[in-house]
Amino acid sequence: MAIPRTADIVVAGSGIVGLALAWRLARSGFKIVAFDAGAAGGKISAATFAWINATSKTDNEAYHRLNRAGVDAYEKLARQIGPLAIGLGGNGSLHWAGGSRPHLLERMRGQVDTLRRWGYGADWVDAAAIRRLAPGLVVPDDAEGLFAPLDRWIEVPRFLGWLKAQLTERGAILREHCAITGLDRGPDGSVRAVVTGEGVIPCKYLVIAAGTAAPAIVEMATGRGGFPIEEMAGLLVETPAAPLAPGFDMVLWSPDEAGFHLRRTSGGGLLLGADDIDAQIRADPSDDSIEAGRYTLIDRALDWMPELRKVDLHRGTTHRIGRRAIPSDGHSILGPLKDVPGVHVAVTHSGVTLALAIAELLAEEIATGAKTAALAPFRPERFGF
Repeated sequence: MAIPRTADIVVAGSGIVGLALAWRLARSGFKIVAFDAGAAGGKISAATFAWINATSKTDNEAYHRLNRAGVDAYEKLARQIGPLAIGLGGNGSLHWAGGSRPHLLERMRGQVDTLRRWGYGADWVDAAAIRRLAPGLVVPDDAEGLFAPLDRWIEVPRFLGWLKAQLTERGAILREHCAITGLDRGPDGSVRAVVTGEGVIPCKYLVIAAGTAAPAIVEMATGRGGFPIEEMAGLLVETPAAPLAPGFDMVLWSPDEAGFHLRRTSGGGLLLGADDIDAQIRADPSDDSIEAGRYTLIDRALDWMPELRKVDLHRGTTHRIGRRAIPSDGHSILGPLKDVPGVHVAVTHSGVTLALAIAELLAEEIATGAKTAALAPFRPERFGF
């Protein structure tokens, strides 16, 4: 099928943020065409831990509130169409440490205080409560921790499939494996058309939601390099179905430097990751390093939940490496490019949590021309773009 002759808005990138934006803009009546150099969600969104939360965002109140809007947006959508339709799961997140690590307990207590002050659900729990919340988890008798009941996880492929179906229903066009190779700019610097391998498509607006590919497209729009995005690899290991205790469906996250985390999957297995293993494979991306990381993650899961030893978790386990887009200051880059009329950017590390909130806020800005206060701290202009 040939690309349309014109579009109101071209969306560059069809990860979870790009597809959510395309869907929300199509709902507002815009004629949408979305492009991706690869498969939708293939490079980043399909290889994410997919923890929906504002619990981990306590260093900056504005960023926490933006993430809270993302959490609330999923809950709203799930009430409207049902959580299964979009693959929404989970009943909170749990973070804990034993009494032998008082610095971790102190850090989590401070996190609980901050979350409560900002109105986000957070409970301080003892070992007995931890065992009730996460059956099968082995913790010492002096363990304490943070339970965040609002947190969720999502089955990203299912949600992407739902978004793609919504785009088709609203007449939007998604062109996968079709890279944007250039932009036609007017005398005032505005983008008049997008150039692709399949042809040129005139448009009124361009939204760049291309993750790690965003800097190249921003450079096409501005003529300047240096857009502040870093690519950061992360390893995830997925096990086959495992003997999980009935009722276990939450994100578990260690607050220590290793940052080991796990959750169940829709297939009844486990999804495993760790901050220190990610650092390891970034330093050494060899097959041996990845294999060592895979074994370490499984061994940690067995230490946390010994009942898993009833099956051979190594057998049938798969892994994937995501290439995440990290803004240089750790916070999202959202909104119009200051010198290129009609071009907006949406790049973030927290794409799964923020996708629906970003879509709602940016769609409102594009439709009305009025800037939204919630996005003020996250404008590209803070980096000179």
